[in-house]
Amino acid sequence: MLTKNMHKDEVEEFLKGKGDFIQIDNLNHYLKLMPPIDMKKFAYLKLTEIYRRKNMFEDVAKSYRNAAMNSTIFREKIEYFVEETKAHIRKVDFMEADKAIKRAFSEATMEQKKKISEEIKEFYKKVASEFEKELKRNQASRIYEKMLKLNFSDQEKTEIKTKLIKLYEKLGKVREIKMLEGI
Repeated sequence: MLTKNMHKDEVEEFLKGKGDFIQIDNLNHYLKLMPPIDMKKFAYLKLTEIYRRKNMFEDVAKSYRNAAMNSTIFREKIEYFVEETKAHIRKVDFMEADKAIKRAFSEATMEQKKKISEEIKEFYKKVASEFEKELKRNQASRIYEKMLKLNFSDQEKTEIKTKLIKLYEKLGKVREIKMLEGI
């Protein structure tokens, strides 16, 4: 049984060899014991690893948000909020992704904000491409639609529109094609 005063290596040893859902249950129970702040952050990050393996992106996002809130270093807070944003993008929840990115921006300097913006734009491209390869055309089209609203160059937006039109054709979305082509 996990106790409040355990250290990282003891928690790791306790969880070793247990199934993912047993680990999740134990870590959630451990968090209810109100361990020290650094151990809370450790537990939340451990949960993100497990949730990510299980493609449970809603829970990945929540765990990253909690890790950020339990972090005292601004760089870590920003990193965890950015990871939360990416988890929301993966589950195609743009409203929550926008909220998470605002949390990251609120902790960042102007230079960091530029880097974060570029990182997120690249992540949108990566996820859209992955969805296309996995034949998840509807999710890919939603990602591309969101990308058109972001701060991409005119050339990039033209490429996005081209990809979006191809997806719309495959999805049979004639009205959306006409709207994109301006007919």
